[in-house]
Amino acid sequence: MAPPSRSTSPARFQSPEVRRRQILDAAARLAVDDGLENTSIAKVAEAAGLAKGSIYLHFGSRTALLAGLQADVWQRMLERPNDLLADQALDWAMKLDGVVAHWMGFEFEHHGLYHAVFHTVATDREEPLVAARSLLDDLIRRGTAAGEFDLDGLDVEVVVDFLIHGYVGPCFHQADRGPAVHTVQRLFRRAVGADHQPGPDL
Repeated sequence: MAPPSRSTSPARFQSPEVRRRQILDAAARLAVDDGLENTSIAKVAEAAGLAKGSIYLHFGSRTALLAGLQADVWQRMLERPNDLLADQALDWAMKLDGVVAHWMGFEFEHHGLYHAVFHTVATDREEPLVAARSLLDDLIRRGTAAGEFDLDGLDVEVVVDFLIHGYVGPCFHQADRGPAVHTVQRLFRRAVGADHQPGPDL
């Protein structure tokens, strides 16, 4: 029996969301394996098992694809922290602990992807750290307003910029994840004037 033609392949009937996920996953694999600078539309299409034209239906250019990959990584990094901020059962210091644990956990697990996406080739989109800075700024300001944090006269924007980069180094240089996360949580708490002892894992 002859194999089905391309026109009857199940892949042709995948939803736009599934196709977009295929494309981003293929781009992520290539970024890690070959480097973002070597990740072309043609290579992504081949890795995803799609025609080049299918890529352009979702991303109008290579630059748009790389920006989409950056945005996708940050969406995955921000989804859990946004849930933590909305959890009224947690105090603000516990929310801060949870954000640190999630961000560091993501980087420990996806070290190659994070480095490839954010430290090699720039895109023309707004810097992806803006959303992370905004989330951390909101957390610190609300924790301060609730009386849990005390910046002791420090400029909150400078504190946010300091902290947003402060967790990255240990993810690159420390092999033992648990103690590294616990230490950075304590450092974050000290920076915002909270009780120094992190709460239970979230």
